[in-house]
Amino acid sequence: MQSLRFSIIQGPRHRADKGETAAQAWKAYIDDAVFADKLGYDGFWSGEHHFCFASGVSSPYIFLSEVAARTEQIRVGTSVACLPFHDPIRIAEDIAAVDIVSNGRFDFGFGVGSQYEEFHTFGIDPKERHGRTWEMADLIDRCLHGGEEVFSHEGKYYNFPEIRWIFDPVQRRIPFFWGGFGPQGAKKAGERGYELISYDVTGQYSAGLATRDERIEDHVVGFVHLTSIAPTRQQAWDAVAEPATWVNNVYGLRKELDGTLPEQVRRTPEEIYADATSGSPQLQFSPFFGTPDDAIEHFLPIVRGETPLGFVNHIGLEVHTPGANRLDVRRTMTLFMQEVAPVLRAESRKVRAARGGEA
Repeated sequence: MQSLRFSIIQGPRHRADKGETAAQAWKAYIDDAVFADKLGYDGFWSGEHHFCFASGVSSPYIFLSEVAARTEQIRVGTSVACLPFHDPIRIAEDIAAVDIVSNGRFDFGFGVGSQYEEFHTFGIDPKERHGRTWEMADLIDRCLHGGEEVFSHEGKYYNFPEIRWIFDPVQRRIPFFWGGFGPQGAKKAGERGYELISYDVTGQYSAGLATRDERIEDHVVGFVHLTSIAPTRQQAWDAVAEPATWVNNVYGLRKELDGTLPEQVRRTPEEIYADATSGSPQLQFSPFFGTPDDAIEHFLPIVRGETPLGFVNHIGLEVHTPGANRLDVRRTMTLFMQEVAPVLRAESRKVRAARGGEA
């Protein structure tokens, strides 16, 4: 049975509106990863997006290679790689390269992409995103783990004659993580034995695992929480108010996949605060903010599986929302790992024992 994990999940987005450059953000987020390694976090994950200020970085494998080279213990991963925009063989080779640089510390999280700008500029039909993604995932899996030196692939979207695979990763099997909430994708991920960067809210991931006689408790399941922790709730809110408002508006005002604009509703910090403290947040990026005791109270029901999220054993934290002060970022990372994580780990051991795993 998998033990509870804590990861930092965030990509180096820069705030051009504040005069920040991409280079400055890159370096700052690398520093976050090095600091997370020293604090004892289990993972550091970065997403991928192009042509827009959404989560992640356009070159996650290069970014994570630097993270891997500058850290010792922490696992590095993509959360998530947007597969439809790439050549599957090149992605497989990049995955193997990062696994080699990290000496076997790489986790591969992938998804279908979500930004209009990406599909439009790369010339990919959004209606093909699921088909392309799953064909790619199966081919990448075959490259990395199939044990065939020479093979060919002929599919609906990709055809490769005589692939000669000569670039083996360090790990015998690199963990694959599906990043999506839809029931069909979740079921496919379960049927392939992949891990989950989301929640099994539909139960289809568990159903897919059941076809392999596997339990969800033996897999890694969880998503990201935009988090700010400080000695007082007011300090925690002050640290995250503007960054959380910015990221909600970046996502809330983006184009739909067909290029149409949604209803233009710009959120204010007051609305973000009201939603976050409502007891049932509705916004995609409502932050958690509070003291270490507040954080314990917030995360304990999640660890126990008592929320609508279902079973969770991987808690991801976004602590460096673009525009956040770096001292505030480090304060949250430190307080969580020193004061919150030990309590959650102890509770998780009880949950594991109750579910038939080792305490």
